[in-house]
Amino acid sequence: MIQQDIFEQQTNNHWHRPTDFATFVGQEHIKKVLQTAIISAQKNEHTLGHILFAWPSGYGKTTLAELLSQQLGKNFFQVTAYAITKPAEIISLLQKLQKDDILFIDEIHRIPSKLEEILYIAMEDHRIDMILPDGTNLSLPLQQFTLVGATTQPEKLTSPLKNRFVYNFSFMPYTQPEKENIIQHYLAYNNIECSDTWLVGDISQKVESVPRQIKNLCTQLRDFLLSINDGAKKLTQSSRTGFVNRLELEDGWISHIHKEYLKILEGTSWPVWLKTISIQLWMNEKAVEDDVEPLLFKTGKIEKTSRGRVLKKN
Repeated sequence: MIQQDIFEQQTNNHWHRPTDFATFVGQEHIKKVLQTAIISAQKNEHTLGHILFAWPSGYGKTTLAELLSQQLGKNFFQVTAYAITKPAEIISLLQKLQKDDILFIDEIHRIPSKLEEILYIAMEDHRIDMILPDGTNLSLPLQQFTLVGATTQPEKLTSPLKNRFVYNFSFMPYTQPEKENIIQHYLAYNNIECSDTWLVGDISQKVESVPRQIKNLCTQLRDFLLSINDGAKKLTQSSRTGFVNRLELEDGWISHIHKEYLKILEGTSWPVWLKTISIQLWMNEKAVEDDVEPLLFKTGKIEKTSRGRVLKKN
């Protein structure tokens, strides 16, 4: 049977998370379609079609899936794909679901191939097909349910599984006004007073347009303000300067580790291999590729050549 720590029914919602589509900032193109699908399911009493969310981590895929269950008034179950390794586990998972429940599988591209067929037959035909030790076939009926899959690597999903999703959404980057709206939300969540609205725009230049990163930055800001103000949490021009200097933040979201990376390239006149960079940063190569380089490529500071990484010429 699948373990409780990898398959969890969500019953409580943290108050700082959006509570409905109106308070979920951005992704209007997704919310409009989902609202239409929800109204249709409620009016006709049918099960909501399966949904796939694709985009990098931190954009709110899990939150939006939770909102679906709240809007429908159905149970919400969550599991991470890497935790499902055996047929018995996915069968146990599916048999727990009641009619129209929402099953959220994060990083769904990591579902083992031997379990995919079980999953997509369940999605389409609402049954589990099994072969017993004596060679006979057994078909177990399932309640109709909605699978919401989330992936950061949609290209790794197989076509048979991908085609079972009725709705396939890609999250879009947040606009500047949406970004500032999210910042204001987390400032309020952390009880940080900010009377100068221009400071919100200024802080927004220090963090990428990713809700989870914004949340983390606002938590760091809260800790800094508490450390210097004996419990007071007020963002002023002076405290903003101290915070930015303490964390060595620059516009364009460049952090200390990005600066160290650039120093390595600045110190040589020839391309540098990723392995060499990772050794000097005391990081493994995958971490450098996944956590450091994307921003540097995005902001046009470096480029990749056949001979290694180089600073991009203006």
